Amino acid sequence: MHADPAAALAFEARLRAFLDAHVAPLGRAGYADPALDKTLAAIGGWAPVGTRVRWPHRSVPEEAVPALRAAAEAAVPELFAAGSVSGPA
Repeated sequence: MHADPAAALAFEARLRAFLDAHVAPLGRAGYADPALDKTLAAIGGWAPVGTRVRWPHRSVPEEAVPALRAAAEAAVPELFAAGSVSGPA
């Protein structure tokens, strides 16, 4: 961020675009923040938590994760660079 502010702003724009296009619609569809948080963890593969949340919240279907991960990898590949993500790919 300090070394290359323009690149940092570009990264922020790509991350926001991913969130706006793929995560915000899930929120508008009625999935609560805990469900979105767990879905983001599943997308990143950084914690083996799955997407299931407890009642009264609805869980984002696990089947949605691969497509969301592909979209995230396309938008912000830096977050998926070798060695930067632990857990299942």
